[in-house]
Amino acid sequence: MTSARRDELDEIMQRYALGDEDVFDRLYEMVGPRLYRFCLRLTGRAPEADDLFQESFLRIHRARASYMAGSNVFPWAFAIARSLHLDRLRYQRRHPEGVAPTSDPVVHDAPSDCNSGPEAEVGAHELLRVVTLELNRMSELSRVAYLLLKEEGLNVSEAAAVLGTSTDVVKQRAHRAYDQIRAALCAAGWTEHCHGKT
Repeated sequence: MTSARRDELDEIMQRYALGDEDVFDRLYEMVGPRLYRFCLRLTGRAPEADDLFQESFLRIHRARASYMAGSNVFPWAFAIARSLHLDRLRYQRRHPEGVAPTSDPVVHDAPSDCNSGPEAEVGAHELLRVVTLELNRMSELSRVAYLLLKEEGLNVSEAAAVLGTSTDVVKQRAHRAYDQIRAALCAAGWTEHCHGKT
């Protein structure tokens, strides 16, 4: 996100926090795609992600007065979504009989490159499949640390605020996730990832 776009988002969020309902559509447009992607990565399944996303935006609306002017909107929104997700996980552990069977995990679309051929596209989808499956195997804290730093581009301090932990723990968990993904890619035959950064 460019600094001009971030400034615009900060201004919109501040106006919304003060009760300006007219900016909601623009806020939804700017925050929605990244927040939905984060919800999808948290849950791994589209129906659950849809519910979590809607509930997260409702909580953002209810908690908007708690937004601190000038702070980055995304860590605040991600923290709300993660808190709701953890509540759902705790509920599912207490009521396992109420959890319906789900379909296979969502594998995100690989980035499309107009100049790449079919083989490259198939390769990109396979790489993404391996990464997604490995993310689903790791602990929630390691997975979210990885997602926040690698996919959402937050800095370590912002990720620590979302996770409610120290920067050292975030670095440790993210490093563990990088190593786990790298090992999975190497085992799947992606030898260029055996010693490089994921």
